[in-house]
Amino acid sequence: MTTFLTRAGRHFCALLVILFALASCGGGGSGVGDLAGVGTGGTGPAAVGIGPISGFGSVIVGGVRYDDSRAVVTDDEGAPRSRLDLRLGMVAEISGSADFTARTGVATAIRYGSEVLGPVTSVNAAANRFSVLGVGVDVVADTVFDERLTGVAALGMGDPVEVYGYYNVATGRFTATRVDSATGASRYTLRGTVSGLDTTRKRFALAGLTIDYAAVPAAQTAALANGQALRVSATRAPAGGVWVIDALTGAARASLAEGEAEIVGRIDSLTSARHFSVEGVSVDATAASVSGTPALGLRVQVEGTVKNGVLQAREVEVSDDGQSETEEFDLTDVIQSFDPATQRFRLRGQLVDASGTVSFEDGSRSDLANGVRIECKGSFDAALGAVRARLIHFER
Repeated sequence: MTTFLTRAGRHFCALLVILFALASCGGGGSGVGDLAGVGTGGTGPAAVGIGPISGFGSVIVGGVRYDDSRAVVTDDEGAPRSRLDLRLGMVAEISGSADFTARTGVATAIRYGSEVLGPVTSVNAAANRFSVLGVGVDVVADTVFDERLTGVAALGMGDPVEVYGYYNVATGRFTATRVDSATGASRYTLRGTVSGLDTTRKRFALAGLTIDYAAVPAAQTAALANGQALRVSATRAPAGGVWVIDALTGAARASLAEGEAEIVGRIDSLTSARHFSVEGVSVDATAASVSGTPALGLRVQVEGTVKNGVLQAREVEVSDDGQSETEEFDLTDVIQSFDPATQRFRLRGQLVDASGTVSFEDGSRSDLANGVRIECKGSFDAALGAVRARLIHFER
């Protein structure tokens, strides 16, 4: 992720236009029409950004600051939400407009969604990994945790959690960008791409988990096909390696409109180093300048022109998985809940710890107080359950 955000800070000459499918907005049962076009370049509202949120005070995605003051915010079930529900590390899709030279934009709509919600089924703190619903999850240096969870070691068997991030087809595991406590959740969910569809036994695989959809109404499953992105759900957890679900809906992350485009994601299918798919979007890199070697599961940034639903790439940059890298988050807001004793406070709901070594601009530590507007940059520290401040700029 750090590689992406660093590169995203450069000036782009391409206009980013991403469409996300309306199909994924359903949460309970959905009809056959909700599955049409999933993973095949369906249509939806224009978007200018997709990726994990890395800051606030406008919402920051991909290094671009989007004014979200008038944005309509929804979750992946289509339920209305507040901009204050947005958190660092959530994967968000932003509709609106942007000036990529100035790195600013205006969001008219923001939708965010997770990959898996359910009980923890295994924990390996030493390896920084755990599983939910039997599906593996990897934690990296920039994974953000709910402040009630101080890293993987704080997770217990059966604890309900919600994981935001991306699925790595090479490892068969999710890479978490954010992990939240989900105490009180009444339904469990999983997002993934259908494989091994067996219409006779009414089963398929999703993120490596066997799904039994016999209890789902036939009207919802008539259009099922391998390669579709789905979100499935049930009130009970899997048993014996099989999950019996009672609802499913389309859940394509993004498709591209005709025109100039930029997309960042993981390679989820690969025909060759010049022909592959990123988060369900077909990429033709025949004429592209390619940095690195594309491979299944790797994160890439692709710039080019969309023609007939295929991203004709001019430039492809392959990045590593960021296992040892730490992303810097950027928060701008007025200080709330300031505690002079601990030097902790909140910025737009996010807990910040300024007790360590901090560089101050246009002010000093003594100026920290409730109601003071600052910009804070720092990295997330799971052990602290907070963003550890590195730089604080006072906005006078």
